[in-house]
Amino acid sequence: MKILRDLSLAIRFLTIIPVISFLPSNNTNQNEEALAENFANSMAFFPLVGMLIGILLVLLRRIFYYFAISSLVSDTLVLIVWIWLSSGLHLDGFADSIDGFLGGHDKEEILKIMKDSSTGAKGVVALVSLLLLKFILLVEMSLWIKDAALFFTPVIGRWSMVIAAFLGKPARLKDSMGKLFMDYISWREFIFASLTMVVIGIPLFRLYLLPLVMVGIGIVLLILKYCQKRIGGISGDILGAINEIVEVSILLTLCIFGIK
Repeated sequence: MKILRDLSLAIRFLTIIPVISFLPSNNTNQNEEALAENFANSMAFFPLVGMLIGILLVLLRRIFYYFAISSLVSDTLVLIVWIWLSSGLHLDGFADSIDGFLGGHDKEEILKIMKDSSTGAKGVVALVSLLLLKFILLVEMSLWIKDAALFFTPVIGRWSMVIAAFLGKPARLKDSMGKLFMDYISWREFIFASLTMVVIGIPLFRLYLLPLVMVGIGIVLLILKYCQKRIGGISGDILGAINEIVEVSILLTLCIFGIK
């Protein structure tokens, strides 16, 4: 039951896919700490949720292959569904993070801008640039590697959030989704998520998985170091931004080196 609870929570949080909730129906103050711990426990299944997204993207691309539409239109639709499946959750975090770091001068101002529900011009420009790059990489990617990329990129992107939450510390002391994850995540979630990512990645890329993992870890460490210097930690928005930056970096690596 605990596995089903944590898995369903991860799916419900990261995607729009409807699943049955296995959480207790009562939401008393006594259960608030348990609920926060459940959120952290669900991070063990983040790569599995990424795999679910990847499977849907690959199936969609293969379906489009049999229709009389160009690869340009096919890749456009796949990218739209990619965004739609997670309801733009991580893209929103990416845009808010860009607005905060480029618009704020100190920790309080940066976090205040991030928390603002509106998106500024800098965030919009960064968001459009990110999506444009992701689209171009999909279009330019060889067909024989595209399925592997679509399948694995959401996996390592969500795994990178687990690594960031495990290694980082919360910038906000209260009222933060990121703090819920970081306060309760343990070695168990870290190891399970990492093993899941490796088990999924090895059949696809074999020894070439290592440079992809190094790219992901390198980006996480760089962002953590930058955020620690600017605001003393990370937030939920930054976790989402890490997912997006790692995803596009993995696509870029695969496109440049043709790893398969």
